[in-house]
Amino acid sequence: MGNSKIAIIGGGPMGLAVSYRLSELGYKTVLFEADNQLGGMTASINFSGIEIERYYHFHCLSDTTFIKVLKNLKLKDQLRWKKTSMGFFYQNKLFKWGSIGSVLGFPKLPILTKIRYVFHTLKCLVNADWRNLDKLSATQWLGKWLGKKGFNILWSKLFLYKFYDYSNDISAAWIWSRIKRLGLSRKYFQEYLGFLEGGSKELINSLEASILKNGGEIKISTSVLSILPNRETGARIITNKGEENFDVVISTIPLPLVPKLLKLKKEKQFILEKYQSIISISCACVLLRTNKKVTNNFWTNINDDRFNIPGIIEMSNLRELPFNLVYIPFYMPFNNHLFKRGDEDFINDAWECLKCLNPELKDEDLVDSQCNRYKYAQPICGVNFNSKIPPLEPFKNLYILDTTYYYPEDRGINESLKCGMNLANHIVKNKL
Repeated sequence: MGNSKIAIIGGGPMGLAVSYRLSELGYKTVLFEADNQLGGMTASINFSGIEIERYYHFHCLSDTTFIKVLKNLKLKDQLRWKKTSMGFFYQNKLFKWGSIGSVLGFPKLPILTKIRYVFHTLKCLVNADWRNLDKLSATQWLGKWLGKKGFNILWSKLFLYKFYDYSNDISAAWIWSRIKRLGLSRKYFQEYLGFLEGGSKELINSLEASILKNGGEIKISTSVLSILPNRETGARIITNKGEENFDVVISTIPLPLVPKLLKLKKEKQFILEKYQSIISISCACVLLRTNKKVTNNFWTNINDDRFNIPGIIEMSNLRELPFNLVYIPFYMPFNNHLFKRGDEDFINDAWECLKCLNPELKDEDLVDSQCNRYKYAQPICGVNFNSKIPPLEPFKNLYILDTTYYYPEDRGINESLKCGMNLANHIVKNKL
């Protein structure tokens, strides 16, 4: 089966990881990407004269697959770690956050609530079994630990301005994985986060080069229009540039797109309902270049009724960049009326928010701005979500997956690489 024709749909980190691993093992792959460049949400743009990711990314000390891939690609010497800090903007004041000392010193909560917050975080770090948490609502779980006041101050706006009407539906397992990942990225109680010199494009370019070197083929600006499962194995793929039959097909595009592409007989239509049931949150992510720092933090959570912004990310406080760069994400359902606003509306809201965080910022300190949008930014992982994930292989040698499949882990480069590499190994071991 070494001569099997293998197609991979989607050129983000997961699709690239599948192709990279299979080509590394001697299999020939053809990767289809609709965009004019690879990378998906990790793709870079030219912003204010530098190449930078459209959407913010960082790495944690526990990102072992990512580090292993960097080593294999001879990129590990470009990985940098930096002490980072976190802030919390509440009642028009910026507080330190993210450490035991900052939590215990936060003046807006009773001491018992603060102690329970610390204990809850520590419990998340040692808890390895998330199955029971999958059955619980994150808001109820956190509310039980922190009480109504503690939850409202620390968490309510983060859920509201990321999931809106779905806020109370999110699985506790999903938020547990986020708390644990960041909590494990510490040395001696100090947070360390990582970045690649040159950004994620270095990883994407190296994966591409390795695939091509090993005989793989990459077709950018090639939209897959239809996937037609074969009777025996694999599927026929129709693109905007032609059609071709493959023995193995792996789709890594967002699951909500699958029902439009997967062409099934009437008696198999029920399979599409599984993919249609997966809902994603959209994101309008604003990038701002400023003359002054907003804060000294990498991440600042926000609880402020004036802004539907859960937090800001000051990338220039992590990476050494030629100017101050801030990401301000606006998460919301695609059909929300606010998402239909123009880019300038999001940029203006983001700038007003930054000026509240740092009153020393004046309008002349805003140098450049941009707003990027992604319809399928974050799967909504509801209660009992593990039982709702569609089958990985609905037809023989036709695999369909996206970031949903490494639930309860949140979407990220490390997780996508790991998922893609594991699938490639599984296919080779069991099929090829």
